[in-house]
Amino acid sequence: MKSSKINGLAFLAVLLASCGANDKILRSGRETPAPASVGSATSTFESDLESVRTADFKYIFVLRRKDGGVIDAADRSVIRAHTDGANRRVSADDGRAFIIGTNFQMPPDNIKALYDHFAVEIFAADPLANTNANTNK
Repeated sequence: MKSSKINGLAFLAVLLASCGANDKILRSGRETPAPASVGSATSTFESDLESVRTADFKYIFVLRRKDGGVIDAADRSVIRAHTDGANRRVSADDGRAFIIGTNFQMPPDNIKALYDHFAVEIFAADPLANTNANTNK
């Protein structure tokens, strides 16, 4: 009887030892990813503009100070006041540009104010085009 108890305990010990977690299986799928390039963490003007373009905005403006300086708080208030209907405003080019994306035509007075204050580039539809024009072709 003693030997069957010893055999039973030995079997139980082997069984418990073999039922432990397999460390190799536990770690599979959790390999440490390769570190990302440090250079890709910084955003470039081109990538910011591309992100606005891929959002399919009807009108895209890039505003820069006429002196080429960094856009300050006063400039931001002009942008905010005259682009209140814009869908997206993105600071770009290390604060030297603002990219505005919108699907709505801005009032001509707002566009004029932006042109008076900033150097403006347009990367989508002509903002001054009359979309309500009735023409016979």
